[in-house]
Amino acid sequence: MSDTPSNSEKKEVIRVLLVDDIPETRENLRKLLAFESDIEVVGAAATGREGIEMARETQPDVILMDINMPDMDGIAATEIINKEIPVSAVVIMSVQEDAAYLRRAMQAGARDFLFKPISGDDLYATIRKAYDLHRATRERFQRAAQAAPEATAKKAERLGKIIVVYSPQGGAGCTTVATNIAFALMREDTRVLLVDADLQFGDVEVFLNLKAQTTIIDLLDTVDDLDEELVESILATHDSGLRVLLAPHHPADADKIKNREDMGKLVEKLAMMYDFVVVDTQTYIDDGLISLFDVADRIVLVANPTLPSIKNARLAFDVMDALEYPPEKVVFVLNRMQSERERGRISAEAIENNLKRKVEGQILLDEKTVISAVNRGVPVIASNRNRSPAKDFIELAAHLRSILSEREEEEELEEPEQVSRKSRGLRLFGG
Repeated sequence: MSDTPSNSEKKEVIRVLLVDDIPETRENLRKLLAFESDIEVVGAAATGREGIEMARETQPDVILMDINMPDMDGIAATEIINKEIPVSAVVIMSVQEDAAYLRRAMQAGARDFLFKPISGDDLYATIRKAYDLHRATRERFQRAAQAAPEATAKKAERLGKIIVVYSPQGGAGCTTVATNIAFALMREDTRVLLVDADLQFGDVEVFLNLKAQTTIIDLLDTVDDLDEELVESILATHDSGLRVLLAPHHPADADKIKNREDMGKLVEKLAMMYDFVVVDTQTYIDDGLISLFDVADRIVLVANPTLPSIKNARLAFDVMDALEYPPEKVVFVLNRMQSERERGRISAEAIENNLKRKVEGQILLDEKTVISAVNRGVPVIASNRNRSPAKDFIELAAHLRSILSEREEEEELEEPEQVSRKSRGLRLFGG
């Protein structure tokens, strides 16, 4: 009977990269590791920058990283590797048993640390421990890489259209419009995501009676390393099947976001996984909101048929013009329209003439139906779909689907004097 182990019994081979500026140290480590049949040295680098390049090429399981090197220290290199090569677990090596060093190393993403001089037993045990601790992360990114061709094909089939719903006036019904557009866009063959981007006072959670511990902050923290598995674990799901990314639970949580402009980047990446991403937004304009405007295929501007709301809509259109958006990017919608029999009613035609803007959607006022839907955590369109306002939301969603599904016949040409998002924002705010 053969003593050769079967495939299922074979040990996993841990691929290790050595990064240390002292040649003798690299050679000693290589010799120590040569005794272990389940550990293979795939390369050795003399500097932090060289270590990053070799990590990109070899994709090792574990990197032994010296903390003190002349061109780039091990902590800075670890931060880059943790972002760019997430399959690799970093073990920091140092001659100094300094708590501050250790804390910085762990904050940079290191899995463990070794103090020089390093014994063989400590070296083997630490490498295997780091390999096991990093297993879930490594396998998640490996699965994502293996699924990339199939995912790319699926993304190519998806529309990936972004609809940002905005009102410059609080209480105009922006959340009602956003949630019902999202529900009305849903079909068996259409993936829809609703994003609550009102970071301080988002109401989607209440409107849809959803409860979840995870929010948009959990994805903004990892916006550069998103994969579909991570996204799906963060999203909440309504009883209807609609996927929802909720706003932070407390206004103070918005301060945890380091870069508000990541909002646009996040929504762009989410659009690669869905046919439609509908984004509910805040009223005040900042860099985060402008980043959403920038990536939007259509901005649904919501106003009420009242003089203050019309005045605010005019100002919002001025903002869109200052941002140099084409007129067709903005879809003007009037919410809470009164019936023609109501006295003192301002008609859509009068608003169009005043603003010189076309009204592309009208939602009839029916507070009783809307409040009932919100209190039950269901969309308005779950009521009689052949009557307003449910019928109005369905028609608006159909209009958006139609104009966003049309093929672009003209090639997108880069403007010779393209204005960056940041410069547009500074000009907009008078900077």
